[in-house]
Amino acid sequence: MTTHNRNLLVIFLGLLLVNVVFFFLGSQRSGISFDENKFMVTDTTGISGIQIGEGVVLSKNTGTWRVNDQYPVDPSVRQLLFSILTRVKVKKPVEIAPEEGIEVSVGGASPLSFRVWGNPTKTKTYFALTGSEEVFEVHIPGYNEYLGGLFELRPAQWRDRLVIDASWRTIQKLTLDYQRSDDSDFTINFDKDFFVVQDIAPIDSNAVVNYLNLFEYFQTNEWLSTGRFEKYDSLSKMPPLATLTIEAIDQEAPVVLDIFPKLSGDRFYLLMTYEGSMLVVDDRRMREILLKKEDFKYKK
Repeated sequence: MTTHNRNLLVIFLGLLLVNVVFFFLGSQRSGISFDENKFMVTDTTGISGIQIGEGVVLSKNTGTWRVNDQYPVDPSVRQLLFSILTRVKVKKPVEIAPEEGIEVSVGGASPLSFRVWGNPTKTKTYFALTGSEEVFEVHIPGYNEYLGGLFELRPAQWRDRLVIDASWRTIQKLTLDYQRSDDSDFTINFDKDFFVVQDIAPIDSNAVVNYLNLFEYFQTNEWLSTGRFEKYDSLSKMPPLATLTIEAIDQEAPVVLDIFPKLSGDRFYLLMTYEGSMLVVDDRRMREILLKKEDFKYKK
């Protein structure tokens, strides 16, 4: 064998050895050496309750999920939570110091307790089992949003956004009482076969029906916790613009909502329930609600 051929053989064997080494190292790196499903709940039907931080307790009573034993939980938010719990996977272990985070405890057939937090830019979500120093970056494959945001919701944000579900078929009486003027107040009553609008005749029946149907599956944009928005806390102590009262055949008690003047430049109206809960509704829908009695008069 010539010297040239021997040199080529040595180079070839060297390259082959390097490729073999990289192949095995790559296989080790690509292999999963951790439990992808460490934080996954496989069966949500076995969950009896969930505590998130110190302020949110979700419990199931007589088939209904409630937040802090007060209000029904919003179905879409609960569904999102269960979707995270059943689909979350460990992306990789990370070598960072564990933070206090938000403590989450899932009770039931397969109890699970972990802490959740994120990086400063909220682009990565970290989980760590309670009492463990091991930290894992978690994700839902194909979903790139920050998962920790759901666990940061305040108690009011877990509440079912449905305020009233009534329509022209169930409403018996509706009153909109403007606090600063009596000229625009109106009352819509069901009388025998159809509705009458006090002091208005003849009425536009289509206008009445369309108005009453505004309250079919009527939802708030969001329930507000006291202290979250100072401007709304201050506004709630002012006299309301109007009070809306709705009586329906399938309600145990009338729905009473105080409506406050819209703040300059704001896109929402503040409303308050009879028991003092604050909520906001977008101005587009409120413009449809804040009518005057003349709006129901039939025009030829």
